[in-house]
Amino acid sequence: MKIVKLTFNYDWPLFRQTPNFSQVWGGYKFVIDDTIKECDFWIVYTDYKIKTEIVKCDPENVIFIPGECYNTSPKFTQKFLDQFGTIITVQKEIKHKNVIYSHNANPWFIGKSFDELKSLETPNKTKLISVISSNKAFTEGHRKRVDFVKKLKEYFGDQLDVYGRGITDFEDKWDVLANYKYSIAIENDYCDDWVTEKFFDCLYTHTLPFYYGCPNLESIVNKESFIRINIDDFESSVKIIEDAIEQDEFEKRLELLKKESIESLHRDNLFPFLIKILEKKSILSKKDVVKIRSEFEINKRSVLIRFLSKVKRVLVR
Repeated sequence: MKIVKLTFNYDWPLFRQTPNFSQVWGGYKFVIDDTIKECDFWIVYTDYKIKTEIVKCDPENVIFIPGECYNTSPKFTQKFLDQFGTIITVQKEIKHKNVIYSHNANPWFIGKSFDELKSLETPNKTKLISVISSNKAFTEGHRKRVDFVKKLKEYFGDQLDVYGRGITDFEDKWDVLANYKYSIAIENDYCDDWVTEKFFDCLYTHTLPFYYGCPNLESIVNKESFIRINIDDFESSVKIIEDAIEQDEFEKRLELLKKESIESLHRDNLFPFLIKILEKKSILSKKDVVKIRSEFEINKRSVLIRFLSKVKRVLVR
């Protein structure tokens, strides 16, 4: 059994995405444990929050996955990035000797395990259409989403149920997707490979999404598992939504959604996604001591120098 150390600094039940919560997929055992000091692979799926760690591992098997697209991500220095043997990212702005530009296999947000989703019978679809959108407005993508959803609600009225932080809160995304035939899924950015739980949560609940985002999504999942809209063209989007509902596209595509859901659970789920990459790497019998440092630690000396320089300039004015 190959040991994969996973640095994952989010409070999330990640291992529900493995069979029987086993933390195992194929011949790989995934462990989130700071006390592990030797492993075959080390995957850092996080951002600035990491702390300095020293582990025995092949340096080429140390992998970094920034969990965000460029517009919402911390900006990493080259010194930080060069610590890793491989980087998996949607951010084309990141340059590295061994970078894989790909979606991030973001964890799903619905409160179901892999086993529950794998054996899922389509929920009773008693409701028509929902949309999930928080009131966050930090980026242009956030603001466009908020404005679009507001206009949709004004147009569709009671036909459309709107959920989200600061709007109508909910405990579990399952509750605002599973009983709906359709949902509107809007990413917070529009760039290749940036497809998140906003799409996959729809797929795994057998809900047909009207989707905005990821221009190359057709190369990742079946093109019939979603219907594209353009939030920059409200009238066109409304027509697409109304036509699809009138033509009962949900019923037409339900069997495809169920099939694609199962295939995606075994392909786009974080663990099989990672293993496909790990299987291409070798494991050395002799491992090196690898030290991964945070951005702050790497750059604290230069930050201090810049700060002292500013202080000096102020004092001599």
